[in-house]
Parts: sequence; C-alpha cells; structure tokens
Amino acid sequence: MSLYRWELQKIWKRRSARVALALMLVWTMAGILVNTFYNNSHKEDGVTPCVPGPQEIANQLAWAEPWRGELTGAQLAAAQTTVYDLYRDPANRGPDGEVTNEAWNAVVRPMGSMTNTLMNIAAGVYGLPYAAWEELEPDRLLTYYEDRADAVDRWLQSQFADPADRAVFEAQETKVQTPFVYDWYSGQVTILQTIQDTMLGICLLLGIVLAPLFCGEVQSGVLAVSHCTRQGRGRLAAAKVGAALTVAVGAWAVVSVLLVVSQLVFFGTRGLDCPIQLLKPLATAPLTFGDCEVYALVFGLACCLGTVGITAGLSGVASASFPVMAGVFGLLVLLPMFGGMLPWAVQQAVALLPSAGDYYDLFRQNLYHIGPLRVWSPVMQLAVQPLYLAVLAPLAWRVYVRREVR
Repeated sequence: MSLYRWELQKIWKRRSARVALALMLVWTMAGILVNTFYNNSHKEDGVTPCVPGPQEIANQLAWAEPWRGELTGAQLAAAQTTVYDLYRDPANRGPDGEVTNEAWNAVVRPMGSMTNTLMNIAAGVYGLPYAAWEELEPDRLLTYYEDRADAVDRWLQSQFADPADRAVFEAQETKVQTPFVYDWYSGQVTILQTIQDTMLGICLLLGIVLAPLFCGEVQSGVLAVSHCTRQGRGRLAAAKVGAALTVAVGAWAVVSVLLVVSQLVFFGTRGLDCPIQLLKPLATAPLTFGDCEVYALVFGLACCLGTVGITAGLSGVASASFPVMAGVFGLLVLLPMFGGMLPWAVQQAVALLPSAGDYYDLFRQNLYHIGPLRVWSPVMQLAVQPLYLAVLAPLAWRVYVRREVR
C-alpha cells in the first residue's frame, strides 16, 4: 500500500500532471458553458446570439408543452400543417420570394424542436431534402408509423445483403415502441455531445499525466536504484499501474459529476425518456436519450481505462516521456482523423481506439464480424477498451520488470 501511495504522490508532484489535471477541469467547464450559453442561444444571423442560452432553453421547454407525451400521426400532421400553410401563404414571403424572418419567428420558431423532428422525418422516411421539408404533405403523416416501418425495412435491405446481418437490426426494431414519446430533447443531445467532446480532451490529458509512468524512471536515472531494491520491480510496477488507474477513474468521476450537475441545472431531465428515433427516424435501437447518456458516461470511463493501457504500454518501452505523449496523440487524434483513407478492415480497427467511437454509433447500424458472431459496433467499442488495459498494462509491467539497468 505504501508503494501505491508513493506512486500517487509522484504523479501529483509532477508539474505537468498538475497542469494537465487542472486543464481537465477547465476543458470540461468550458465545454459545458459554451454549449449552454452559446450553442443553445438563438442567433438570427447564425453567429451572434440575440437570446442567451438559458433563456432560449426556457423558451424551448415552454414551447414543447403542447406536444409533450405520445406523438401520434395526427399530432405530426397538425404540426406539419402549420408549416405547410405558412410556406403557401404569399403574405409570409418577402420581395425575394423567401419566407420572412418575421413570419418564421411568429409561427415556426415557437414550435421549438418539433421542426427538427419534422425535418428528420421528411428526409429520413419520405426522402425529401432537408431544405424542402416544408413540402411534405401533412396527410402523409397520418400513417407515419407504418411509413417509418416500411422505410426502415427498405433501408436495411439496401445496407445488408446478408439476411443474418439484417436480422440483428430487425430484432432491435421489433422492440421500438410506438407511438413515440415527445418532449424537447435537443438539450439532452447537447449533453451527449458535450460528454463526447470532453472525453477526447480527458483521454489526451491523461496521456500527458501518465506518460512518465514507467519511462520516467529511465529518463531520471531512478531505475538503476529502484531495480536494486527488494520491491523495486514487480510490486513497484503493479503499484504504478494501480496509481494510474486511480487517477483515470478519479478524473472521469469528477468530470461525470460536473456534466450531470450542469445538465440538471441548465437542462433538467425532460427529454431523457424520448426515443432516439425523434432525431434519427431510421435508427433501430430501442433506446432513449437517457439510455444514450448512461452509455456515453460508461463509454467515457472505459475509454479512460483504454487510454491508461495504451499510455502504460508506450511508457513501458520508451525511455522518455515526450515520445509517449506523441504516440498517444498520434493514436487518439491523428490516426482516427485520417483513418477514412485506409482500407475498410483497418478503418474498423481504428474505430475501436478510445477516441474514435462515440455515442452516435447507437443511432447507426454497423456490425463487427468475429467468426460466426455479429457484434453491434457500440457493444464492440465498449468491450474493447478494457482489453487495451488488460493486455498492454501487463506487457508494460513485464517489460519494466525485465528492463536491464545500465
């Protein structure tokens, strides 16, 4: 236990570690505040907020009240009628033939995120361009749930030639409950995106904090001393890994608390019970936005553990901290950034890196084939992260223990 505490103290005493840990808090709070006060504000010109985020959030919650609860085809048709009639009234158009801002703000803006739902339906189910969503005839939405089921079937047929692959998502689709529950869900989507953006920053900063985990002993020359002590090899290496795990879990726990508290303060819990099909109609997973948030938080913790494994592995074979930091940056940022240029099999492997996956895979139909098994990509991405730790940390331990003193 004394070795473990000693290793924790060593991590904390490094200036680079303290700076990186402080930056984790700054990064998290910056993401929360930017997403709340700027991204959720109303901007007439698309850039300059004219209604601050907290006020706009209150507006959106109030505007969603008339539509809350079960969203029937008749309600969708009534909402689309409002838009359809607006665009067909010449009095609402300016000299350029476009609907005026005044008409939009008076009629469409108070519909809140219902407009986003209608846009997504028009594009995903009825094949209209997003820019032409107002052309969707309202009466078609009376049979929306039947039309969506047909659209999902066509989509799966077009994406998967193998019936066994389709069966995975057809089984998901049978569990999707209709009619959907509706409320203002955009705020919860903001939280999901904030979690994703925060996770990337936390993983990169963990790479800085833990880069010297093993190689720091080589770089400082302490290895020549520690390796000659009674507990300077196996137990010390185990203490290093334990301390690294503690830092990673502790950092993500603090970040998660900040994210959840900010959600409760700024957005509340409304919309968490809404299905993801409001955002992506052809999604087949029977999940709510609340389910997605739980997944995102668990996935963030798993990615922190994966980052510990990768950083420990690199630190175990390196002789200085900087190459470890560069390696973590290359694997977590550069490789996913350019992964789309690589062969498909390599792309699938790259997508399993800690920073490459995200909650939005829950909205998609992507599969990994492991022999006869067909594994949905979010499950695969979540399951692989602890494997980085389980495989690379023992390897780093082994390399460190067997490292020769020079």
